Amino acid sequence: MPPLGRGVRLILFVVLALAADAGLRLFLRLDVLERLYALGLAVLLWAFINGRFLLAYYHALRATWLTRRLPEARPYTSEDRLLVLAPHPDDETLAAAGQILAAKASGAAVKVVWLTLGDGFELAAPRPGPEGLRELAKIRMEEAKKATQILGLGDEDRIFLGYPDQGLLRLFLTHYHLPFESPHTKLRRVSYSGCFREGAPYTGKDLEADLKAVLDAFRPTRVLVPSPLDAHPDHQATAYFAMRILAERGGADRLRYYIVHGGYEYPLPKGLHPRLPLYPAPRGRHLPWEKRLLREEHIERKLAAVRAHASQLGRIGRFMLAFVRTNELESPLPIPARLLPSEIEGPY
Repeated sequence: MPPLGRGVRLILFVVLALAADAGLRLFLRLDVLERLYALGLAVLLWAFINGRFLLAYYHALRATWLTRRLPEARPYTSEDRLLVLAPHPDDETLAAAGQILAAKASGAAVKVVWLTLGDGFELAAPRPGPEGLRELAKIRMEEAKKATQILGLGDEDRIFLGYPDQGLLRLFLTHYHLPFESPHTKLRRVSYSGCFREGAPYTGKDLEADLKAVLDAFRPTRVLVPSPLDAHPDHQATAYFAMRILAERGGADRLRYYIVHGGYEYPLPKGLHPRLPLYPAPRGRHLPWEKRLLREEHIERKLAAVRAHASQLGRIGRFMLAFVRTNELESPLPIPARLLPSEIEGPY
């Protein structure tokens, strides 16, 4: 989405104010019973989204039912080398904090790579305009460092690539060779200090070269990436880059997939519910999910890591806190497998 100028923001504010005024006038025209009915529906919707009152039991039963038969993921060992690819700072925490903690506890090596610094999220910028978004990128880099420090990682375990937020799919599809200009920051190359290759053009070819260099140096046994079924274009592009590179190298079986933007207000209920299981996202409901159960101390550290992303909590805090659950999910396949009868061994 292109950045909103002051004029556009003013127009949006006026439109929202007029809509609120019209809604209030309509509400005041209702009789008492109609007002009570409308208020009741609003409260019911709020309670459903946030898991309040009796609907808390509904969410608990539903999440337990959806995860009850999921197999547990293979435990990490000291021989493993886990690489987490995060499109933005906070994705590593929402989807993989428990995985990182479990891997570190087993003695495995762990490294996190952020493809962008989240410099396209205008609502979280300290001030409007490209300069404010560039400042936001630096803030989010520091938040990612703090969050992963809570998860037991050091400077040598973090790699920031610094490519454009909300631009990764463009790099994959239309700007593989031609540099892309971020509509948010007005940058055309990696410009943040501390990134893997400062000065690299915003092209898919350069992003792919950086990922290949990381893979060559780290040689992971497991690569955790977003599923291409994730609703966010940056997450989809991260999956596409990783899938192509690993497939070329004969290492597609090392990939494991996660979903953050799963559709239908996923995950419900919103807010902090650390005793509930995390159920499969609607957009990935047919994937062969595996669950990784989190120890109590790991749940607490994941919560602390989520709170380290302070610039995001004021805007999407209840969404982020909803990922602090008793388990995390991963899939060995990027999309559902549909086998023909002839491909299935044995009688059917």
